[in-house]
Amino acid sequence: MRFSSYVEKMGGGDTAAVHDAWSVHGKARQRQRAGEDIILLSIGDHDFATDPRIVAAAKTALDGGRHHYTPNLGEPATRQAAVDFHQRAIGEAITPDHVAIVPGAQAGAFTAAMAVLDAGDEVICFDPMYVTYAGVIMAPGAVMRFVPLRPENGFQPDPAEVRRAVGPRTRAIMLNSPHNPTGAVIPRAVLAALGDIAVAHDLWLISDEVYCTMTFERPHVSPRLIDGLRERTLSIYSLSKAFAMTGWRMGWVVAEPAVVDRLDFVLGSMLFGTPPFSQDALVAAIATAFDETSRIRDLYRRRRDVICDALAALPALKFSRPEAGMFLMIDVRGTGMGSLDFAESLLAERNVAVLPGEGFGASQAGFVRLSYGTDEATLAEAARRIAAHVSALTGAGQRATVG
Repeated sequence: MRFSSYVEKMGGGDTAAVHDAWSVHGKARQRQRAGEDIILLSIGDHDFATDPRIVAAAKTALDGGRHHYTPNLGEPATRQAAVDFHQRAIGEAITPDHVAIVPGAQAGAFTAAMAVLDAGDEVICFDPMYVTYAGVIMAPGAVMRFVPLRPENGFQPDPAEVRRAVGPRTRAIMLNSPHNPTGAVIPRAVLAALGDIAVAHDLWLISDEVYCTMTFERPHVSPRLIDGLRERTLSIYSLSKAFAMTGWRMGWVVAEPAVVDRLDFVLGSMLFGTPPFSQDALVAAIATAFDETSRIRDLYRRRRDVICDALAALPALKFSRPEAGMFLMIDVRGTGMGSLDFAESLLAERNVAVLPGEGFGASQAGFVRLSYGTDEATLAEAARRIAAHVSALTGAGQRATVG
């Protein structure tokens, strides 16, 4: 029996680093379930439940028989709720014809890729990047071409490097701002420069904006707000991080109506509509619990400061303070260890789980990704354990302090 070349590539050598990274998380979860005192900083999930107002809406929907088929692009009220979110969070006036409801941002990225990419097309991606983009881009047979995000540049894309990467088969640029895993937020001027490249070469912009409500200092700017980019941009949003609804799998894509028509074709063949009770939860989140976005943003800003202030006392570790999101990329090469060895030894000896950076791109060899998706007291304890580990590795007797 023969498997598809697509799925074989997903499990092959190019993804060995991803497998190694997630194996650390898997070991940590297994030990945690066995009752060990493990601090899990390896996954991007909230440590608190979805707001009761949202949960109540889903319960009411289920009790009311809201469990039948729905339109591929979502029900009218759901698409209108996404319009309302877009106006409030992004600042762009759109209509429901610009919206396709999808079961989470991952499905949104997959649907977008299937709608605008063909086999052999090249997509400019940034290294590091969110790990699942590879499968999304490979699904229609497209090819990734990487441009590095350099830590000395705050992990910002360099338009000159992007321009040099464009070739005759380039069809799209994969954007992610606020960025996972670095927390960088692309400024308007850089977006405009990237947009100039897209216009000059007639490229699509597939824009993952899942963390748009979780920016701390620099505000998020969607490429759809840049002159000349609206018609070529597919923006992807989700309830997962903004409303602490990771398991609900609800999101949407915003694009021009002609693009949404093509997304309709893909969604019809892939899932034939999202559950109505989940759609009711989406409507309730945006209509009645929008204040959750501010609460979650402020919570994560405090958590970021706790872990960053503590780890800043360790000269062997280097990092840029994230501008958004829930992740911190840490250069651990000053300890004398590579990222996988550091992550495995930190888990084995200090019971703290972080992810090796190579899983997010070759440029992150020597980095680890730490999620600050847990409470401040736990982060303070994690910092103390990390400090003890670094001290043992370097012999410097360093200690982390938490202010």
